[in-house]
Amino acid sequence: MDRGKGQSTSTPKKDSEMTKEDKLSELYKRFSNVKLTPSKIPDLLDRLSDVEADAEGEERQSDFSSDNEGTASSDEFDSSSSEESSEGIEDESADVGRPKAPVRRRAGRLQQPNPDAAWSTDNTPPIVGSFSATPGITVPVPITPLQFVQLFLTRALIEFITVETNRYARQFIQNASRRTMRLWKEVSAKEMARYLALSILMGIARLPTMRMYWQTSRLWHMRTFNVFMTSKRFQHIAQFFHTYNQFAIPPNNKNRMIKLSTIITYLTNKFGSYYVPNQALSLDEGTMSWRGRLSFKVYNPNKPDKYGVKLYMLAEAGTGYIIDFEVYSGVGKTTVETVMGLMRPLLNKGYHLYMDNYYNSVHLTELLRENGVYTCGTLRLQRGAPKELQKLAKGKFAVDQTIFRRKDNTFVILWKDKRVVSVITNCHNADTQEVQRRKRVKKRDGTSSVQIVTVNKPTAICDYNNNMKGVDHFDQMVKYYRFTRKSHKWTKKITFYFLQMAIHNAYVLYKMYTTDAKKLTLLQFHEVAIWALLGWDMDEWPATESPLPHADDYQDPSHDLATPGPSGARRPLFHRLPRQPHASSSSDTEPETETPAPQAEATPPPVKNPRIVDSEDRLNRKLTHALVKIAKRKRCRVCIKSGIRKDCMYQCRTCGVALCATPCYSKYHRKRIFWKAKK
Repeated sequence: MDRGKGQSTSTPKKDSEMTKEDKLSELYKRFSNVKLTPSKIPDLLDRLSDVEADAEGEERQSDFSSDNEGTASSDEFDSSSSEESSEGIEDESADVGRPKAPVRRRAGRLQQPNPDAAWSTDNTPPIVGSFSATPGITVPVPITPLQFVQLFLTRALIEFITVETNRYARQFIQNASRRTMRLWKEVSAKEMARYLALSILMGIARLPTMRMYWQTSRLWHMRTFNVFMTSKRFQHIAQFFHTYNQFAIPPNNKNRMIKLSTIITYLTNKFGSYYVPNQALSLDEGTMSWRGRLSFKVYNPNKPDKYGVKLYMLAEAGTGYIIDFEVYSGVGKTTVETVMGLMRPLLNKGYHLYMDNYYNSVHLTELLRENGVYTCGTLRLQRGAPKELQKLAKGKFAVDQTIFRRKDNTFVILWKDKRVVSVITNCHNADTQEVQRRKRVKKRDGTSSVQIVTVNKPTAICDYNNNMKGVDHFDQMVKYYRFTRKSHKWTKKITFYFLQMAIHNAYVLYKMYTTDAKKLTLLQFHEVAIWALLGWDMDEWPATESPLPHADDYQDPSHDLATPGPSGARRPLFHRLPRQPHASSSSDTEPETETPAPQAEATPPPVKNPRIVDSEDRLNRKLTHALVKIAKRKRCRVCIKSGIRKDCMYQCRTCGVALCATPCYSKYHRKRIFWKAKK
């Protein structure tokens, strides 16, 4: 029995035996369960081009073999038998009249240039332009610490806040009760200055609640608060504290920062124009703590305040002076647009900008270099780094080893310490320097010791660590005496955050340019600002600049007051009602006109939260008082008066007041003073 015939083999096909359909099906199986990320798409395209090239090569080889199939050498033809020659002649004669099938020649996939070919291993230092700016203060150098404060916290700013606060209060009390109208009194610039001074003082002497600052019979009593302002007046100013005209917001507004636009523009212009920074700059995020409801609230686990409003801050690397900032509002710009917007006044001057991997990319580095700014910072390798380095970063290589690639003046450097660190720079090359650091070594007995070891760290990483502390230094200085308190209005809290930023910048300039033999500490500098605001002497606060512009009321041609705006910039809550003429006004000079026919009066809209009035009938036991269940929960009347927030599912059938079953129902119907005094 011939074993070579009729036996099937289970060995897989070789690549040369596989058809195009088999290769495509195998490629489909391989990539069917793989997520196509930007780093894997080029690999898939390369494999598809290989399949196309192999199929084209096989077709050309088959065409060539078919052309040479009928030809043979003269020796073979002479030695062939007559029968075979006659059969060949018959076959050739039979194929003479048949048309030959056209040869299909398909154009292959164009060979794409290798993107890694532009990257080399040349370690020549890059070309770095000279620094052309003149760093320093651009206004006459102040003499006293108060004059440094008044560079940013000016009389014009305080008067602007005063006008907007009074405007907002007038808008509010139009639809408020008469009691609220009687309690409110127009705030003056002196009262606003004292309000700000006491708010700054609260950042130094922190207490859990606002009421505790005015308690006189407690251990924590501070006389300053009672001397300069009463508790009621402070609460009223805090309630109506405002920095923008509500009526100036258009109904189709998309700018979520419109309520803060005037303050932001005013402070950023002063920060950038009063001081020219040194060559090294740092760009990082800052977070203002906020845990309330806000559409663009962010979570950043790397910051001390993990939940809050994010700000992009450009600071001087050495001092932490804030040059410019931008509030992230959830929509709008890309990362490249944000960086270019913050650096626009400093372009083409030779600055060195240090950023982390949130901003950096090969495209941004090349774009900034074209505009005269040189960058350095960590990099996410999928943002333009060569594929070779991406593969090496995922693999294993020795500790304290440096690998780099270069394209023009851009270097991408990998350095292995405890983990792989990737850096992009166009102001350093891949040179290293010896750095000593501590290393904990475990012994056999389970104990450990600290040893000082020397490592070869790239110069770019050393400079990055030294110059990336600008925004972190600002966060540290603000934390010491932070006077941003918990508030229902995010605009109020972030306004105080801007004032903290202004005081910080003033203190940085004071330390740089003061001539005092003994410089003030940060606490003493805050004390100078507080006393100046509490005193509010017009001679100490001169009007050195024009007042800030106030936004005029928006004139809506369609009078569509029901159109809502985006979160953070809603329509005004209090629209102006048209004035009705007095009935007693004389109309002798007016011509008599026909009285129009009476029309049906429009039903007024229901009041959302009507004012509750406690009737004396609640104490009349002859009436039938009984608890009935309601469909929607309401606030208990007794708990509200006692300063407790509590909802209930019952109300009195006769009084129509929501009450808890026990003990509020009995208290309300038996006691004239049914509430407890608020603490």
